[in-house]
Amino acid sequence: MLASLIRFSIRYYGVVIAIATLILLVGAYRFATAGLDIFPEFSPKQVIIQTESPGLSSEQVELLVTQQVELAISGVIGLQSVRSESIQGLSVITAIFEENSDIYRNRQLISERLANLPDHMPKGISPVVVPLSSSSATVLTLGLSSEHVNLMTLRSLVDWNIAPRLHAVTGVADVNVFGGGIKQLQIQVNPVQLKRFNLSLDDIIQAATQAANIQGSGFIENLNQRFTVQVAGLSATPEQFANVIVKRDKGLNITLGEVATITYAPKPAISAAQIMGKPGIVIMVIAQYSANTLSVSRSLEEALKELSPGLSKQGIVFYPHLFRPADYIERSISNLSKHLLIGGLFVLVILYLFLFNVRAAIISALAIPVSLLGAVMVLLEAGVNLNIMVLGGLAIALGEVVDDAIIDTENIFRRLRENRLLSHALPVDEVINAASLEVRGSVVYASFIVALVFVPLLTLDGVAGRLFAPLGYSYILAILLSLLVALTLTPALCHALLGRYELETKDPPLITALKNAYKNGLLAASKHFKPIVIISMVICLSGLIAFFTLDHKFLPELREGHYIVHTTSIPGTSLAESIRIGTQLTQQFMAIAGVESVSQWAGRAERGADTYGSHYSEYEIRLKPNSGAGQQEILDKLRTVLGNFPGIGFEANTFLIERVDETISGYTSPVVVNIFGNDLNALDAKAQTVAEIMRKLPGVGNVQVRSPPGTPFVQVNLNRNQLTFWGVTPEQVMVCLQSAYETTVVGKTFEGNKIFDIAVTLLPEQKTNIMAISELPIKTLDGTVIKLAQVADIKPNTGRYNILRQNSQRKQTITATIVEGDMDAFMQTLKAQVLKEISFAADTYPEFTGAAVEQAKARTKLILHSLLAGAGVLILIYIAIGNLRQALLTLANLPFALIGGIAAVILTEAPLSVGSVVGFITLFGITVRNSIMLLSHCRYLVDKEGKTWNLETITLAAQERLPSILMTALVTALAMFPIAFNSDNPGSEIMGPMASIIIGGLFSSTLLNLLLLPCLLLRCGKS
Repeated sequence: MLASLIRFSIRYYGVVIAIATLILLVGAYRFATAGLDIFPEFSPKQVIIQTESPGLSSEQVELLVTQQVELAISGVIGLQSVRSESIQGLSVITAIFEENSDIYRNRQLISERLANLPDHMPKGISPVVVPLSSSSATVLTLGLSSEHVNLMTLRSLVDWNIAPRLHAVTGVADVNVFGGGIKQLQIQVNPVQLKRFNLSLDDIIQAATQAANIQGSGFIENLNQRFTVQVAGLSATPEQFANVIVKRDKGLNITLGEVATITYAPKPAISAAQIMGKPGIVIMVIAQYSANTLSVSRSLEEALKELSPGLSKQGIVFYPHLFRPADYIERSISNLSKHLLIGGLFVLVILYLFLFNVRAAIISALAIPVSLLGAVMVLLEAGVNLNIMVLGGLAIALGEVVDDAIIDTENIFRRLRENRLLSHALPVDEVINAASLEVRGSVVYASFIVALVFVPLLTLDGVAGRLFAPLGYSYILAILLSLLVALTLTPALCHALLGRYELETKDPPLITALKNAYKNGLLAASKHFKPIVIISMVICLSGLIAFFTLDHKFLPELREGHYIVHTTSIPGTSLAESIRIGTQLTQQFMAIAGVESVSQWAGRAERGADTYGSHYSEYEIRLKPNSGAGQQEILDKLRTVLGNFPGIGFEANTFLIERVDETISGYTSPVVVNIFGNDLNALDAKAQTVAEIMRKLPGVGNVQVRSPPGTPFVQVNLNRNQLTFWGVTPEQVMVCLQSAYETTVVGKTFEGNKIFDIAVTLLPEQKTNIMAISELPIKTLDGTVIKLAQVADIKPNTGRYNILRQNSQRKQTITATIVEGDMDAFMQTLKAQVLKEISFAADTYPEFTGAAVEQAKARTKLILHSLLAGAGVLILIYIAIGNLRQALLTLANLPFALIGGIAAVILTEAPLSVGSVVGFITLFGITVRNSIMLLSHCRYLVDKEGKTWNLETITLAAQERLPSILMTALVTALAMFPIAFNSDNPGSEIMGPMASIIIGGLFSSTLLNLLLLPCLLLRCGKS
């Protein structure tokens, strides 16, 4: 079959070249017009359920809301785990499904379970499925501030003009808004006036509700017409509501205006924001699931261009790029493009130096664009979005896709030159066909082996699998397409460009010099075989020992040009205090050279799924263009500033690293310890002990207990006897408290197409006074107005800000960041000390998770599956060679490849990440390929040309394969050199360590493949 394919390509070389040209044109167009993203979707199939529960404490939210939702969704098909967090006024539940499930079907199943749930929950509370968003979530963060427009007006502008316009952009899932004041028409009641007129908050609510009530009035229909009845003149302005009658006493009207201040005022805030230290509004745009970050970003920017002129006319300062993930994509693509171009030039130079023929060099080099663009076309047709990992796979394959073409071209080129020396030269077609068939077997099997060693990457599960599988797919596809190119386009081009022209009959000057030097070196190696073997084995053993001492990390540092800082104060800290702290931190951040902008938001967005309280702040720190080392220096300075600031816990990292960490464990820290149990106080004690153990370990930082007790609250204990004595119902008390401090919405008012709530609450100065709560007026059933303190005991107390649950069990969580040292060693030490120093009851147990555990699992699974793939490789080698002893000899070079890779890791001072393990896997495939090329040619000389298996034959085989082996090794190494050299910059952080390992391993394996393997074949390889 392959022989027929080669003959067809030679005979119809014009057709083959035309098809290749078409692939180049169409592939280039598809690549240029394709959207690009950062990472593939790395989140699990999950559904997030959010339930706003105004006025409820975290304990009440857990009992009345979270547990009810968890019970309702339990048993859904494909549901793997459920984790939840209950805070004051909010429940957030994350339901995680099986990897192969349909995310849209999962959402449908959850929605069906939630449909009837509001009937079993407190009045007005209804769970909502959060819009489906992409793994990286945020696609753009922008901000507004103004010295001329107040924050409430600014927020209205955002809510009714900017947010709807952004939401209309294709690919946008949600728009979260932080800061500003949500406009309400508030009836701010004065308790003193209520007492004066013997009124309660119930009376005010009833009067306001009746005045604000809007309902249909039906229609009138006679014999030939229908008239819709519409009521006009309803109260809509503060002045009109001030005239609403609350009570009529002795012929006199008591109006709302006499007992309350009626004005437009902001709703009680759950978030605040500032930009560059000035109060403002931060807008976070969330991308839809599978949306393309770059495309959505550009569409958003086009929409914002329409709004920008109007904002500037109103004196509003617009910040369009507080955080723009697309910047990282564009820098990465730019860097990768430069690296590929430089690598391609290196390839051309090497090919020309070795072949000393421009046509032959071009034939080999054309395999690169045809294979890579062909792979891009196939991936796009299969529905795979291009992202950094896909492009990384193609970049790693850059030096290898040309290998098959090099081997075929070099052999054809050599045979054509030899044919010129014959007295009766054979037809060119026959020579090209025979030369291609001569290396066909080794090329095919070697390519399948290189692809096979990458298969374990496709078997990874979890975040590692979702991140790295696209890299594996693109790499394998490029390798297989390069094989097809070598079997079709290369013979066709050789016929078209080499067959009709006179060729030099002598070896190129470089090859002649290399062959002579190599022959002397090989003879010397054969003479000193035993010392070389001993030295090599000692080096291998040393390398293996060094391998187990390397530091480990899930992903290397990413250079996104942006950092996210999280700070937490004591639970219960006000928004104003969080902003005050943020102002000081912002000033110090801006003083760091290289920082372009700083924005802060505290609390949480109204529709956001994050469970952040007023004590929590997040800072978006955008950097000026800088190198990887420069960005790391800024990060170190940020951490120094944060470490020196008293009274806060903090985390600082890049956005993508945080998203990956959060996807793994639910937290933005790489080290996570969960303690499960039922007694919250017992869990707190265990958590504090674990935190103390963590703090004592070297290299750890930012240790935080995620559900700390001690949140202040005012406890209102109803006195049942007094309630009965005065004739007051508990509901009256709760409505009174909600109206006073949460506000009670009684209707809607309109301003054009804008809709605002009408709400009853207390005067602002009354709401800040803790003691005023006891003076709240309550009306008894017989009409007497009493104070709240007469039916309830009111006292300050402490509770908890949040309650964590997982799979229907309560938990307490401790997180930490590893500042320096090995992740694996840290986790092993931590686990041993926790289990040794803490005794756990039967219903309490710890769980160790996070990126530190995930990378260890991924690495172990990758190594185990690689061993299985190794068995498949051995089978392919045996099929290709037909001799078990010789097949095993080809594997003798693998330890030497490992040594060079380990040396590269040590020299570059890079931690061993999942990507590094991928680099070793790639290296082993290339090493086996070169070994097969040498061994198969030895067998060809013996089996086909009748030579004897001796030193002379093996030396001849090695000399004839020297150009191919050196070319493939140099081409692969130099193609990856720009990526390895620039590995600490955008686009190369993950691929750079891989490239360094491949280059280092190629150096050691090629050296020993050319010197030691022929000696081994001479002594042990004879059939």
